[in-house]
Amino acid sequence: MGTASTVGRTLAEHAYLELRERIIDMRLPPGAALDEDALMRELGVGRTPMREAVKRLESDRMLTVYPRRGTIVSDVNIRDLRAISDARRVLEAFAARKAAEHVTDEDRAALRACLEDLSRAEVGSNEASMALDERIHRTVYAIMRNSYVEATLVQYFSLSQRMWNFVLSGLAPISGNVHEHAGLLRAILDGDPDKAARLAEEHVTHFEDLVRSAL
Repeated sequence: MGTASTVGRTLAEHAYLELRERIIDMRLPPGAALDEDALMRELGVGRTPMREAVKRLESDRMLTVYPRRGTIVSDVNIRDLRAISDARRVLEAFAARKAAEHVTDEDRAALRACLEDLSRAEVGSNEASMALDERIHRTVYAIMRNSYVEATLVQYFSLSQRMWNFVLSGLAPISGNVHEHAGLLRAILDGDPDKAARLAEEHVTHFEDLVRSAL
């Protein structure tokens, strides 16, 4: 049943990642009922991998399982935005601080590559901006070197991406929000933990304000 897309990971992991991506990019919109049988056929997985994937996504707060009613894609609402942003302010600041403290020459090369891509980023392309935003966050998380915090940050970042996609049609180009990362990347390159933490926290607040204005 495995396909090229499942090489190197389990069928449950394959199902989890595929479903998570569809929830984040709104192919599975808030309130949609999950047709597990159809998805099993489409993804080439059995009942057990699908159930494992659903359980993980329920833990990630992307799915809600109702007894006798089935599985529903979780709603997006303003209360979640505040809670997610509060958590991200603390964790993103921690990640940026640790990255600035632990940065190596190899890390600096990765950060400079992100800065170069920021300088060439296409103005007005929200899709490209979001992809670059994710790459920058993932780079900082890796430099932090704390897999436990990184796993939690990825979960919250995914929820934020979903909110961003939910309101994207009502937003002006978001390239300016993504370009805020330039100062953060330079602070980490300079080994300035206090500045890096402050800029990371401010970025999350600006993101919250942007989404709140469109919700």
